[in-house]
Amino acid sequence: MPRIIVTACLLVLLVRSAGAALEADSAASEEAPDFGLAGIHAPELEEMAMRADRPEWAPLPVMWGHSEMVPVLTSLLSEGGTEQRQRAAFLLGQIGHLSACAPLVQATRDVCRDVRIQAGIALACLGDQRGQNAAEAALIGEPTWIRYYAVLGLSRLNSDSARHALQALQPGQPDFIRRTIGEALAEPAPVLPPAVDKEAAPVSTDEASAIWQAVIGALKAESDWWWHWGDYSQCIRCLEVILLMDPDLVETYSDVAWLQWSLGYNTEAIGTYHRAIQILPDNPLSHYYLGWHYFNLKKYKLALPYLRKAVELGAKGVGWRVYAHALERLGQREASFKQWQEMYEEIPEFPAIKFNYERLQRLLGEQ
Repeated sequence: MPRIIVTACLLVLLVRSAGAALEADSAASEEAPDFGLAGIHAPELEEMAMRADRPEWAPLPVMWGHSEMVPVLTSLLSEGGTEQRQRAAFLLGQIGHLSACAPLVQATRDVCRDVRIQAGIALACLGDQRGQNAAEAALIGEPTWIRYYAVLGLSRLNSDSARHALQALQPGQPDFIRRTIGEALAEPAPVLPPAVDKEAAPVSTDEASAIWQAVIGALKAESDWWWHWGDYSQCIRCLEVILLMDPDLVETYSDVAWLQWSLGYNTEAIGTYHRAIQILPDNPLSHYYLGWHYFNLKKYKLALPYLRKAVELGAKGVGWRVYAHALERLGQREASFKQWQEMYEEIPEFPAIKFNYERLQRLLGEQ
């Protein structure tokens, strides 16, 4: 329990850092619409959470009813790139406008399996039986967060065959999904009333990026709500949707991995750190975060190559200092001193750098 508390506190700092970056991006494009999602605060979230038609395990319906996005999303679903089609399919299932069913059925025949899976889950979330096969398939081998939405879709279908599928597929699932299936079988999630057309300014396909950013803001708010409830698996699910919307948010991978580790899933956490490196190989933070993870576990030999790579890619500040500490803890005092010396020549007035530079200088002089 203490580990989780410490982790939660550190997560706050990480999320605030990521939030500051997103706010800066938002300020740079003041004309972009936010669809009313940027202003979601605790009272609105609490109202969503207390809806009589929402079981406790279900997501907060932060996207439900935003039908002004539907024309753009249906266009992207048929004409966008692979990532855009995946995002569009997912969001159409969460918005709830029944006009999306026909294009989603078409998308279940997409050349990309990831799009087909998202389209099928979306159909199931809209209460359309044509999504059941894809939702069942998603519960075999897909990432945990996608399985969660598959459970949501199968629960909303509320048919004998969907319930039997959930019962049959429950054994062997990750803990979060096994728990969610149990809750869904006990208290199914009904299909929410169909979303109606909203009076909103039309959105063009050129503003698709504004949709992704608006969704990121809404999911950040939902993640924060779950964090205060202490359900970190739900936080991870929200953060993974954020990464679907923008896979370049390197801090978000770190948030996901840290939460996975805090829940006792170190293997999954390391996998998430590696995913960041694979997707963002030239970002020093991708390498630093995994190096820092190993450093905290006192696995300095494993940490070293990632910290070194981060420095080679231009990491300064704490990344450079942790690299120097890792060298020393592996018995490489001369190499560590060289790093502190270079840092001292750049920033001689920084107290931690000055202290460690002089400390290593003394230790080497005593040898």
